[in-house]
Amino acid sequence: MPCLDSYRPTWAEIDLDALAHNLAAVRRRVGTRPVLAVVKADAYGHGAVGVARALVDEGVERLGVAIPEEGVELRRAGVRAPILVLGGFAPSQAELVLQHDLVPALYRPDQVEALSRAAARRGGVAAAHLKVDTGMGRLGVPAPEVPAFAALLGGAGGRVRVTGAFSHLAVADDPADPFTRRQIDLFQEAVAGLRARGLAPDEIHLANSAAIMDHPPAWLTLVRPGLVLYGYPPSAKVTPLPVRPVLSLRTRIIYIKEIPPGATLGYGRTFVARHPMRVASLALGYDDGLPRLASNRGFVLVRGRRAPIVGRVSMDLTTVDVTGVPGAALGDEATVIGASGAESLGADRVASWAETIPWEILCGVGSRVPRVYVRGADRDVISRFGVI
Repeated sequence: MPCLDSYRPTWAEIDLDALAHNLAAVRRRVGTRPVLAVVKADAYGHGAVGVARALVDEGVERLGVAIPEEGVELRRAGVRAPILVLGGFAPSQAELVLQHDLVPALYRPDQVEALSRAAARRGGVAAAHLKVDTGMGRLGVPAPEVPAFAALLGGAGGRVRVTGAFSHLAVADDPADPFTRRQIDLFQEAVAGLRARGLAPDEIHLANSAAIMDHPPAWLTLVRPGLVLYGYPPSAKVTPLPVRPVLSLRTRIIYIKEIPPGATLGYGRTFVARHPMRVASLALGYDDGLPRLASNRGFVLVRGRRAPIVGRVSMDLTTVDVTGVPGAALGDEATVIGASGAESLGADRVASWAETIPWEILCGVGSRVPRVYVRGADRDVISRFGVI
């Protein structure tokens, strides 16, 4: 029996060279514009601290998170780059935001009031970005209401300084949809309205990954790449950038057995063997990133060959058919996302089995899965747990 790792036999491998390569591809596309790298949702499942540190080392000027708690995590890990809280904050979190030098999005009057009071208590001025809704319909001051909101900001006792303004594009991943052009125009009008009322935000941003690829008018003063940094296009319609996946998800075979015809596998007995089979159990389930909807329709890679998933994916374990994998043995590596031999399997392929999107697959890699950071042609391990 081969020696198994002394660590849990499931891990996510984060290729920092691929991350740097993808950032360079974005920079070649947008020229000298600063980059606000989106590292929310634990850097799309890649590990926020490790990814943020690597991106800052590569010269990224700003970082974006969704909620204050994500920004606090980065600050406590020693990340000093400017951090924008894209989703804003609850008024009760105003002190927390200032304590950790975070720049929040504003889109509600009570946020302005809370931030102004917190800044006054600290004897300073709070920087913030105004979030404008130009058609996404989730968060943001509706574009026609920006002048009135600007008056509110101007009356905040000089304690809130609007250093930026931004919006989010709804259909930029479809270059032919004219709605993106309408959103760009609405946003420009809103920014002009801010300036007409004495506010002068320097950081004006609108371009997500899809807009970076296909909508240069949205690039403005900085760009906001997310998924493309992690190696995937936001849709099949966009102009591709030469990026490559950053994350590989791997596990090991922890049990092998022979089963006869008629044997069933897993919850609900959804798989029935039609012939004698060799079945391997993997130390990974849907809490680790392999969605349950991949049951009986997806595969993993073992020794460079496809091993179909048989039976239902459960929380901690998955069974695969290794009958067609010569020599498959206890301790063998199984690739759920990534490359094995001449075969490769992307998060987008896994997403197709689960009838979802690659964002959800990447973000679904569970917190109990160690992130192993690697760099160099020999894939030298930089860190096993994200401290780099």
